[in-house]
Amino acid sequence: MIDSPLTSGTPNGSPSEMSVAATNASSAQASHPAQRFQFTGSGGEYFRIWIVNVLLTIVTLGIYSAWAKVRRLRYFYNNTRLAGSSFDFRGSPIAILKGRVIAFLLLLLIQVPFLGAVVLIFYFALLPWFIYRSMRFHLANTTYRNLRFAFMGTAGGIYRAILFPIAIILISVVMSFIVHFASRGIGSVMLAISIFAFYGIGPYIQYRIRAYVTAGSRMGTAQFGLHVGPGRYYLAYVVAVGYWIAYVAVAFAILATVFGLDLSSLQGTMDAIKEGSIPHRVAMIILLAVFYIGMLAVVPLVQGMLQNTVWSGTSLERKAFQSDLRVANYVVTWLGVTILTVITIGLYRPFAVVQLARLRLEALSWQGSPDDLIAVQRAGSDAAAGAEITDMMDVDFGF
Repeated sequence: MIDSPLTSGTPNGSPSEMSVAATNASSAQASHPAQRFQFTGSGGEYFRIWIVNVLLTIVTLGIYSAWAKVRRLRYFYNNTRLAGSSFDFRGSPIAILKGRVIAFLLLLLIQVPFLGAVVLIFYFALLPWFIYRSMRFHLANTTYRNLRFAFMGTAGGIYRAILFPIAIILISVVMSFIVHFASRGIGSVMLAISIFAFYGIGPYIQYRIRAYVTAGSRMGTAQFGLHVGPGRYYLAYVVAVGYWIAYVAVAFAILATVFGLDLSSLQGTMDAIKEGSIPHRVAMIILLAVFYIGMLAVVPLVQGMLQNTVWSGTSLERKAFQSDLRVANYVVTWLGVTILTVITIGLYRPFAVVQLARLRLEALSWQGSPDDLIAVQRAGSDAAAGAEITDMMDVDFGF
């Protein structure tokens, strides 16, 4: 239930078709209000589910975690509503458990000398296939008004989506180590470039996966589409990096000027705190806490910007979604609930999850009309008659 074809972010169809679609969408939006998502869950309700899940998972040494995940997903799906109806998740805990058993066995094998390296390579080689199987499992078990979603993407599609950018990273890292043994100076420079390339190509890989998932996603027979390019992904990360650099620079200047702290040396910072008076120490600790909390804001900043970018560029049957999440408000809320979760030793977590889910879901809307939803539902129900809707071999790997 996400984005569109692997066309490096270009919209589906010809320019003229997209122009007609945009005109139709504009006129349709003028005649009826957008269908806004609603979230009806509460922190208190979810806390009761969460605490039982945690306790049973501990008692069963992790086995119950598969059933816990199904309970969690059903709660959030059932409390997510569109046009007066809620979603549902019908996945089998056994399928999830199988995936976790496989993951646990791979983790054990990685610890074995000599064999671990082979298993690790094997794992990364199968990682795209794991993504494919997980998407198939989750969408096949997601329903809306008894209309089942589906994932029509192929295993080959995910490999084609990410193999090239990942190959570039691997080749550059291998070449760096080879050159390092021949010339340490040049090798170190190449390794640094490889690390930079790894982070630099990350948003592109993220975009490719998103495009692959959206292209294969269906609601009944209705197709999703993604109409943004990788540049919009990079914009979110550029803004986040710019914020981080500016924040660190300002914080360094304030702490160095007011307290004479040198944050480049942890030992020097600790010595300065120890040598000061008690009020002086308290003030420095508070400012350091504010400094690190501000750095954490990069995470929700990227999340919020990507939600608005990606969902506002996603469509269902040529009817656009829209996300108007207030990023600044989301960042402040995320930081607040994170601090409360730490202070309460994790007990506030279910309330935090519900609060953030409500912000993100209720920022979403779909520009189609109720009649459009009925048409999608009817077409999907007709196509699904007599079709196989379960797969006993399905495995969920948690993606």
